[in-house]
Amino acid sequence: MKNRSIISSNGAGARINVTPMIDVVMVLIVFYLLVGQLALDRKASIRIPGSTSGLEEQQTLDPIIVGITSEGIVSINGVTLDQSLFIPEIENMHARSPGTPIRLRADRDAPFGVIRPIMHAMRDANIPRVELVTEQRR
Repeated sequence: MKNRSIISSNGAGARINVTPMIDVVMVLIVFYLLVGQLALDRKASIRIPGSTSGLEEQQTLDPIIVGITSEGIVSINGVTLDQSLFIPEIENMHARSPGTPIRLRADRDAPFGVIRPIMHAMRDANIPRVELVTEQRR
């Protein structure tokens, strides 16, 4: 029995062009990244309160965003946490980078009974400064 090969007698072999497959995979990766970001933004939709005074938000490198929804759900940088896990997580994040600003984005309809323990937890974690985020009213 003769051995069969995909290489012809003149040395040229069958080659598979993977460029189109790589293009398709890259498009799928970008698609899922965009859809994931949109879902994350929609999940943590927080209507922040308005204010007629205050400072413009300074663009700093990666601030720590503490979010509180109107239902009282607490998140850090978009990741939902149980309130019992909030204190160790914010202490850990602050200890890793003490100069990083912490911004509190609480929904305007969030009950103060949910916001107050979060603010007290940050005070007890020796966080010297917490910025409250509001929308500017004109």
